Amino acid sequence: MHDPAIERLAEAVAAHLAKGLPQDAAVAHFIRSTHGALPPHRLAALLADGDDPQGASLAELLLFPGEDTARALEPALARAGLDGDGAAALAERLAAAVDRAVAILPDGTRLAVPMDAEAAARFVARLGPTRGLPEELADLFRRRFGEETALRLGVAARRSGPAPWSPGGVSLARAVASRLPAEAPEAVATLLYLVAFLGGLAAGAPPLPALIARHGRLSAQLRRARQQELAFSKSNFETIAMTGARLPYLHAPDIARELALCEAAIVAATGRPAPDTAASCLDMGVAADAAALFAALDDQSA
Repeated sequence: MHDPAIERLAEAVAAHLAKGLPQDAAVAHFIRSTHGALPPHRLAALLADGDDPQGASLAELLLFPGEDTARALEPALARAGLDGDGAAALAERLAAAVDRAVAILPDGTRLAVPMDAEAAARFVARLGPTRGLPEELADLFRRRFGEETALRLGVAARRSGPAPWSPGGVSLARAVASRLPAEAPEAVATLLYLVAFLGGLAAGAPPLPALIARHGRLSAQLRRARQQELAFSKSNFETIAMTGARLPYLHAPDIARELALCEAAIVAATGRPAPDTAASCLDMGVAADAAALFAALDDQSA
């Protein structure tokens, strides 16, 4: 199919592949730990050998669009607004225009990476051309939080956002972005969390009730994590394991951070904190007899 928007996007992607895909320190570490201190010409020969599975694995790693690539191509992807057929046409056009890409390692080494039609299709799929932000949300993010935040959210949506966005998801994101204080320290983090949360929802699941249910699960996990911390402060892992306890380790700081972001999104959407739907427990002390037990219960009801 001939579509000017697809042609322009294919040209932009091809130009970026020719300019070079920046690689991070993790990729350099993988190369050193897997292949040793190979000189650039040996790495290039490894990549050029299509029959070598190690070379094929390395090529797949180098042809993964990183943060810099995603940010550079996001405006063009947003303008194109492709659907599934458009993404397939983009892959075909890119395969016809490009037979290799350039990968740039952190030390400046440039490696030529062969690209056949299948590799081009996989690269296009990793760009997430069908997973962009709805136009109304992108405009709202720009107006309230600025171009840089809108770009970050656009990249996040292509990596982990819904595909497609449901009306309920758009409505929830619009409500949160409209009411969330733009100057709040965690405003951007809250929006990034919400985009990822919506991307992980099952098809047809109502977003707001699911978010509130997630809040309840996080609250329960945080209580268990605090109890676990208390137990470890009075003993150690080996002793607790010897008693027969077999519990997954819960990292309280990570749970608390996600809970705070979830709470912020709910407050912005509904105007009030999430209801505490999780079960709770209370240490009421020790009762010597039934009368003392009933007295303790009476004190709690009062």
